[in-house]
Amino acid sequence: MIRNYRSLGALLALALSLPLAVAVAAEVRHSPNAHMDQDADGYRYTYDDGVCQYEYTYDFKELTDHLDERGDCRGVPIQRYRPQAAMMPLVTYPPPASAPPVAAPGVAAPGMPPPLPAPSVTVEKPAPAGPPGSP
Repeated sequence: MIRNYRSLGALLALALSLPLAVAVAAEVRHSPNAHMDQDADGYRYTYDDGVCQYEYTYDFKELTDHLDERGDCRGVPIQRYRPQAAMMPLVTYPPPASAPPVAAPGVAAPGMPPPLPAPSVTVEKPAPAGPPGSP
């Protein structure tokens, strides 16, 4: 009878300590460490936030990609290589036909009034300076 109580106590201690061990062993998400490398052979992106780790590679010569995931990566966007995004300029400019014509300095553009002359200190005599401390 005492033997059954000992095994029951051991089983109860094990049951109570198991959730504590699982909580300690649970992975904790932290701010992600992300690195991107690109050279003439390919593109490589690595990501690690403590819970999800993945490595994405794209081979430029074979035009193939590979994704290696570890952990729970639900809700984590995969940074895939998109060649069309790499070729697009970051800033788009209007086509030249829609830009206004640029005229030489001092010359009015067609349909515009003539530009005003630049102000100069030689046009008028400067006022004489008063004694120090006067306005």
